[in-house]
Amino acid sequence: MPLSRLSTRPGALTLTWSFSAPMEDVWVGLTDPALVAQWLGRPTQYDVRLGGALVVDHGDGFLSRSVVTELEPARRLAMTWDFPDEPASVVGFTLRPSGAGTVLELAHDGLGELVAAYGPGWVTHLTYLEAAVAGAPIPRAQFWALHATFELLHAGAAR
Repeated sequence: MPLSRLSTRPGALTLTWSFSAPMEDVWVGLTDPALVAQWLGRPTQYDVRLGGALVVDHGDGFLSRSVVTELEPARRLAMTWDFPDEPASVVGFTLRPSGAGTVLELAHDGLGELVAAYGPGWVTHLTYLEAAVAGAPIPRAQFWALHATFELLHAGAAR
């Protein structure tokens, strides 16, 4: 599995993920609405520029609303993260080269008591991102089954 690190601290989660794809391809996966729809949810607004608004429909009327707070093309994307019934938080994606591939570090801060719940969620989404970048998207219908598997693994690792 390309997940090499998952760590938590109070209210925050950090994941490190390795891709066999070059940084530019992973960046496209983070910023192209067609690819975002394959790994995160359906973008209804996706203005990837500093101060731009991003709105993603995760299904059943659950929309995440974000504002881009940091942008360094092909290297860094950070944004606010406003999800229904959750504390406002901030998520950032940092890319760096690693051989012929890319390492992505995801840092999600401000999660409060939701840290444990977000670990399996981000692992599932990054699994979908990796597949989207590789041109082999995973069917959306498998999301929750895969998520449940990662929840079990995460719960076992936390013991």
